[in-house]
Amino acid sequence: MECERVPGTVLLIRRTMRLSLGAVLVCITALACTAASAQAQQLWGSRGRYRVSILVPVPQQRAWRVLTNYEGLAGVLPDLKQARVLSRDGQQLVLEQTYQAPYTFGLAIKARLRLQETPQRQLSYSLIRGERLRSLSGSWSLTPIGSGVLLEHRLAVDPELPALLRSTYDELMEANLLDSMRVLKRVMLQAPGAPPQRR
Repeated sequence: MECERVPGTVLLIRRTMRLSLGAVLVCITALACTAASAQAQQLWGSRGRYRVSILVPVPQQRAWRVLTNYEGLAGVLPDLKQARVLSRDGQQLVLEQTYQAPYTFGLAIKARLRLQETPQRQLSYSLIRGERLRSLSGSWSLTPIGSGVLLEHRLAVDPELPALLRSTYDELMEANLLDSMRVLKRVMLQAPGAPPQRR
């Protein structure tokens, strides 16, 4: 009688092991997907000093064309309502932008920026003058990775607003930074030569 019970017990153990192995594989796959998602887009920093990055599987030249299409990105990026190149001297230019988003609390904020381009690699900017801004500076960079690029934005901003609103401003700014990176990635992934899709 004991010999007849052994095969059934062994079969049960094997089935249990298969189910456990399947559960482990599902967990590993889920963790891998989560890790890949985290690597695809990340944000570091707080209280006006940030670094945000996203992986974009496009050639560096295409990413650069989109990033430096200053006037064309107005109405496409979530907070950029207007943009106008006022002057250019080689790789240096003056750009005027108007921002309006939840982090501006519905107000249209104008800023005049000085830009310095390092073609295909980096774009740095600093504030000449702006409304409701004590300071604003930062940079965009493109780093080749495999068949794509790592797009990174560094930002330092000090807004003029009541201390009571600062924490809300920071939360809304962080959300806007992440949203802007997703939009830029979408535009970069469009067919070459296709116009940006306005929001």
